[in-house]
Amino acid sequence: MTGNLEQLGQAGRSGGRVGLVLSGGGARGAYELGALSVLAPVLERRGERPRIIVGTSVGALNAAYLAAGADRGLVSAVEAGCRLWREIEYGDVFGPLLSERELGLGVRFGLQFLGVPVGSVKSLLDNAPLADTIKARVSFDKLAENVRSGVIDTAGVAATSYQTGRSVVFYDGAASPPRDEKRAIDYASTRLAAAHVRASAATEVLFPAVEVTEPADMGGWYGDGGTSLNTPLKPALAFGAERLIVIGLNSIASSPRSAAKRPPDAFDGAAQVAQALLSDQLAGDVGTLATINQIVAISQPGAPGTRTAGERRVIPYIFVAPPERFVVGRLAGKMYRQRYAGLSGLRRAPSLALLGRVLDAPRNPARGELFSYVFFAPEFEAALIEQGRRDAQWWLAQEHHDGPWRVGNPPAAHSEPALT
Repeated sequence: MTGNLEQLGQAGRSGGRVGLVLSGGGARGAYELGALSVLAPVLERRGERPRIIVGTSVGALNAAYLAAGADRGLVSAVEAGCRLWREIEYGDVFGPLLSERELGLGVRFGLQFLGVPVGSVKSLLDNAPLADTIKARVSFDKLAENVRSGVIDTAGVAATSYQTGRSVVFYDGAASPPRDEKRAIDYASTRLAAAHVRASAATEVLFPAVEVTEPADMGGWYGDGGTSLNTPLKPALAFGAERLIVIGLNSIASSPRSAAKRPPDAFDGAAQVAQALLSDQLAGDVGTLATINQIVAISQPGAPGTRTAGERRVIPYIFVAPPERFVVGRLAGKMYRQRYAGLSGLRRAPSLALLGRVLDAPRNPARGELFSYVFFAPEFEAALIEQGRRDAQWWLAQEHHDGPWRVGNPPAAHSEPALT
């Protein structure tokens, strides 16, 4: 089997349409730009810039931004994205925790507990500032122009329909994939707008649902696409990608075995749910991709992109993600403890400091992991960019089948500590 895979890798030097797949993960999205800042120069030298860009949640925001800047070249767009992420603050995404809105929310929860009808509670957090942030940072007119002019083939973002519970990929491009009944994915061709990105990032329970009106036949209320399609590999393939760059915001490594020092509580449980929804889903997708590649290598040792009777093809891939579970959690917990746990942090960013205290971010890596999704702070984003850079450099340093492209199983994860 190894010989067949090597043959496929060597035969695939002629290339194929490259798809970029960006995962969801809140404030951890800076990691994606860090990883791409290392990969982009290599890809441009090889003439392998992404023509298909698909993302979910914060990956949708990054995807839209990169698609809008694609005409400048991948390196330039990624560098600009890194600069923006280093400037992101809590107030660019969320309203203040100590506000009339949040106080009223607490009162309404209390009244509901007592059986007093006070109407529905739409969300736990106020992410209204995110709408202005997206509009200010992403030129959707430029994105549409890049698709029309052929700079990129397709840009898409994944959301979840509250009406059907199915994943819906809103996309701008010439491709028209059919409904995927097996995976419950619908495709909606439209000119992408801020509402589609906001819908993809509207984490259920935490943030209010977003109403999408275009295209009209898919209009309705939507939430975070990460519920079932956090890393949209299948849509990228459906759009015609023949090679995949996958940037994950959760490690696919197994959890470390350790004895709990105290009984878990609700927040510990939430951290475990997040791992199950995001990490395990990603591990399954990457594992399936490698397995299919191996099956095709045995049945038909041709070049990557070659179709078999079952319409399967070998898909060379690049995969960058944190090396171990809780690498990001340890980084978030330590940075919160150093910069936001004291009075100075409370004065500098009261909402962020308070939220970290509520979640008890420094308590353990799992708590830090949970907090990292909402830890929008320039220092943390800069550290995530550096972590992404280092993990991408590690990937490039490994031996693959064709330069940075791999066909078989991912290499064994490295076990280096997070940057501090």
